[in-house]
Amino acid sequence: MHAFPSPCLTLLSLLILSLAVLLYPTGPTSVLSSVSSLVQLRTCPHSLSESVSPHSPSWGTWFHPQRLRQQPGQSTTKQRPGWNLLYHLGGNGPWVQRADPALTTSAAAEIAPPDGCTVDQVHLMSRHAERYPTRSAGGRHLALLTRIKATNTTVNGSLSFLNDWTYFTDDPSRDFEQLTTTGPYAGTLEAFTTGVRFRTRYAHLLPKGAKTRFWASDSARVIDTARYFASGLFGLDWETKGKAELEIIPETLERHTDTLTPGDTCLRYIEDTAKGHDYGVNMLTLFQDVYLPAIAHRLVHEQGNHAIGNFSNVEVYSMQEMCGFETIARGSSPWCDVFIVEDWEHFEYARDLIHYYRAGPGNPYAGAMGWLWLNATANLLQRGPEAGTMFFSFVHDGDIAPMLTALNIFPDPKYDPHLPVTHIATDRVWRMSTVLPMGGRLSFERLTCGKWPETEPSSQTSNFVRININDGVVPLPDCHSGPGGSCPLEQFVERVRKRREEVGDFAEVCGVACLQRAEAARLFQEALFSYVETAIGILGVDEVAIFSFQTSREQRDLGVEIPQKNSDEIPFAD
Repeated sequence: MHAFPSPCLTLLSLLILSLAVLLYPTGPTSVLSSVSSLVQLRTCPHSLSESVSPHSPSWGTWFHPQRLRQQPGQSTTKQRPGWNLLYHLGGNGPWVQRADPALTTSAAAEIAPPDGCTVDQVHLMSRHAERYPTRSAGGRHLALLTRIKATNTTVNGSLSFLNDWTYFTDDPSRDFEQLTTTGPYAGTLEAFTTGVRFRTRYAHLLPKGAKTRFWASDSARVIDTARYFASGLFGLDWETKGKAELEIIPETLERHTDTLTPGDTCLRYIEDTAKGHDYGVNMLTLFQDVYLPAIAHRLVHEQGNHAIGNFSNVEVYSMQEMCGFETIARGSSPWCDVFIVEDWEHFEYARDLIHYYRAGPGNPYAGAMGWLWLNATANLLQRGPEAGTMFFSFVHDGDIAPMLTALNIFPDPKYDPHLPVTHIATDRVWRMSTVLPMGGRLSFERLTCGKWPETEPSSQTSNFVRININDGVVPLPDCHSGPGGSCPLEQFVERVRKRREEVGDFAEVCGVACLQRAEAARLFQEALFSYVETAIGILGVDEVAIFSFQTSREQRDLGVEIPQKNSDEIPFAD
């Protein structure tokens, strides 16, 4: 009989460890070794309340205070009763649990494995945790604040807080683009507690005596997210004890094709200024012209701030951005109270437009780019736990949106592939606030279940794939006949195969067909299979070949000239 810690003791232990993580934001150190055992959380018995269940999406703790009460700067007299701004920031705010009744069926609401089923393999694709603004966005914020200060005037109305307000970092050069380390929404804390959640739910999948390999794109905030996650999942000694190994994937075209950062390896996507990466910003700009001038007029003319001069679209948009960023760093923000509900609904839609046209269903390259990771994952799901039990990938939101497009989990026949930029499509399906918040994550669970009513009579066990987005199970619209809204494994694999026919071949769509087909296939699979001696390369719809990892570096260099883009040069980049 195992002894389980009381809920209060478990919570206290987590808080102590979380404080330690915040005090040492550069990463786990030996100073934390004295509390390392606290990471080894055990599953609470079923007799305890749902709030401490390992599968409960709602952990009523300080880690996610938005679940306990409305925070200052999140709900005011300007907002509707029960309306929570954190669920309308379009990915520009802290992690929130997905809660969308229209897309989450009652049969799939519980994230614990369905009765008679166990999870024998799990895949995670996660956006980096909460961060400070990028240098590009932060530069816009500081430029606005400098201009207002230069007027040497008293600010009135909803902007009057600026008379004694300070920016949420006193060292922008240090903090911009990095994870936040303060407040209840600290990115370091969110990443760590996500690891604890996964350990609590999937401890039975931890390999015994074997090293788990996981992946992160080559960005400091992404790498830090992966490392804090690993500390929560494997323990603070995951590196020194060889429990896991982090592989960093370059965010450049030098790999030609890879599953993790397809937007950085699709040549046409980068070069096509009309319908490629910049498509999202172009459409955002059109919509900004629709909704921002009226807000700018209100802030200046209706509140007696004529001395400041007129606000540009970019300046008002920057004000809305600062609401989310300051909330992440400080827990709340007076910027959130500057705007009414309708303003935030427009901001949310503007953010949806960026994702939709930059790397979502509105972008002609997105599906082919996202299919690479999806296909590699489908192969592993089909092979089962013999291929490994845990696969974790950490990226940017611009890498997740293509996979969602390839997966076609949010089809919208009314609008796809053209969301309007003249008005809000209030009945749209594509809503990223609860899909791609900072720290947003999507998991694929391979379920092994006892005899299922819809399987063949002779079958004793069946396998299914269940999708979890931010602690909310989301069934595939056309494949959810399995337990808990899951999709039968073979149907899922076939669905992924058909999606390739619909979204196109990566090499052809992206203009890298000149590469040797076998080499390109081997490269894009290497990101997920580098922990073994061989990799499966997909040569076509039906043909599969095995390639050795002994290929020389000279053979990999195919002599393709590769243009590079700095993230600072890309407006509104993640």
